[in-house]
Amino acid sequence: MPAKKVKGEPVQVASDGTGAAVLTVHKTLYPKDVLFGTAFAFLDRCYVHLDMADADHVRVSLRVKPGLAGLTAEEAAGEFGNEMVNQAVRLRLAKATEAVRTEIVKRAIGESLPAPAPASSRTPPPPPDLPPEVAKILAEEDDSLDFLDDPLGIAVPWEEKYGKKDETPKPEQK
Repeated sequence: MPAKKVKGEPVQVASDGTGAAVLTVHKTLYPKDVLFGTAFAFLDRCYVHLDMADADHVRVSLRVKPGLAGLTAEEAAGEFGNEMVNQAVRLRLAKATEAVRTEIVKRAIGESLPAPAPASSRTPPPPPDLPPEVAKILAEEDDSLDFLDDPLGIAVPWEEKYGKKDETPKPEQK
């Protein structure tokens, strides 16, 4: 992909007099996803404010959070610029490998599914108005099963399974 032509500098850094560094970033060089990803990475160190400077530029204001000794607004702006490059490369790689990653996931899911059971010749065809899943379940169902059978004991009433214990106090023996 050819490089995009940008008039002027793609990133300009200035100070606003309140201790914040202000970066002006060209939108065609660093897309919105890159800016938001970079801003998210800086939320633990800086207060980040994004705003439109004009039709082609985004203004990023970085104010270092109190308690972070040794980090100045200018250093944070430099790190922000480096992180934008990092996020741009990550975005480009994600787009380039999307088809491969999708195919890997498809194959992984496909291989985890059980193999279809061989069709039995004695099974009657399902009625045409049933969904295929229901028809398959009905075809596998044995005629000898009754809906009242409960081999696992699931349908036992609560009172029978966990009946109330006799809570009357027993006289103490002396």
